[in-house]
Amino acid sequence: MDGGTDSDGGSAPVEITYRDRSGGSDPSIYADVYNESHDSIQINPSMKPVEEKYRALIAQISAGNAPEVLGLDVVYLPRFAQLGALDTINDFFDSREYTDEIFQPLQKDFIRWNGDVYAMPFWIDLSAYYYNKNHYEEAGLDPENPPETFQEFLDACEALQQAGYDTPLSNTLGFVGLESFFYLPHVWAGGGEFLNEDQTECLVDEQPAVDALNFFLELQENGYSTDQTSTESFTYGAFAAEETSMMYGGGTGVGAVKSQNEELFENMGTAMFPKPEGGTRSSFLGGDSISVSTQANAEKREAALEFIDWVNSEEGMKVTVEDLGYLPARQSGFDTEYVQNRQDIFGAFRQAMEQGHAPPMHPRYLEMQGPLNNAIERVLLGNQDPQPALTQAAEAINGVLQS
Repeated sequence: MDGGTDSDGGSAPVEITYRDRSGGSDPSIYADVYNESHDSIQINPSMKPVEEKYRALIAQISAGNAPEVLGLDVVYLPRFAQLGALDTINDFFDSREYTDEIFQPLQKDFIRWNGDVYAMPFWIDLSAYYYNKNHYEEAGLDPENPPETFQEFLDACEALQQAGYDTPLSNTLGFVGLESFFYLPHVWAGGGEFLNEDQTECLVDEQPAVDALNFFLELQENGYSTDQTSTESFTYGAFAAEETSMMYGGGTGVGAVKSQNEELFENMGTAMFPKPEGGTRSSFLGGDSISVSTQANAEKREAALEFIDWVNSEEGMKVTVEDLGYLPARQSGFDTEYVQNRQDIFGAFRQAMEQGHAPPMHPRYLEMQGPLNNAIERVLLGNQDPQPALTQAAEAINGVLQS
């Protein structure tokens, strides 16, 4: 691919803009690392806070000056595909030799909508729980075999309390979005689903969802957890300060604990969320997919695809894991020395990548989160029982689906 000609007669790089969300980590580092080793393409990062990013992006799309590369929270992918803002990349996906080693749950839903590929997987976040190995040992628990079932987890909380750790778990479902990240994996673990296969009906009032909510209610009623309705803080701080023995969290918890408590970082483990007896453990696979704007011309589209190819290369995946604290989409991304040296952390993450679920790929999914979050809050506050609360949530979500 040839760029234009600069003032010295040389070949000027093709410049493309990469838009993503800023927050706890700064994805602009992808552009920095890429630009250091590439001359023919210049990536100009444009990071915006989550609350601003999508409003600004829609405005740019409407004005006809959208960024060429879009890093999108995966729950937004169907919405922007429906808007016609994302180019289909079926041929690109099929031509990449490494796509067969992308974890299957990501291939199935994370990058597709209505049968077409609109994105490649980018940086992945997932939900799991962390635990303090020293606390486990003091409570008579085996740090090499953390709890796997709901009952084992509750028993571990009781053992930790008896050992003097008054609040064993750091958790909250208070923020909208955490009903997906922390609660839904427990529903999937029992064989439940959020929506039926053709996305015409909400199933969150069925027995697996009720059982999952009863598990969180038991954590609350026994004083095993921090306030699960709180919106004052996330889960990392209390765990890093060793005020709790376990925490529900995402992949960014690794970097958060390391930066706040190096000693704990050396003595912690991770595990997939517990499951009901006879179930299959699961995780919420979130994070970003990466797409090309339909407004990119042919030259810039090609350049954008080269950058998208690079972020899934060994060099790009190293940035994902070591610099940002997220997880790679390819199995080989877990084979690096950095990851292999901490299998007590990354082993569970790899298992979660194999057994987890992407969120329901529906353009109006964000509108469905509030009713479920509110139902969970009513139950945890003791204002309603799980079954009627979830039935009320399902009815509200069905209203969204049918409107």
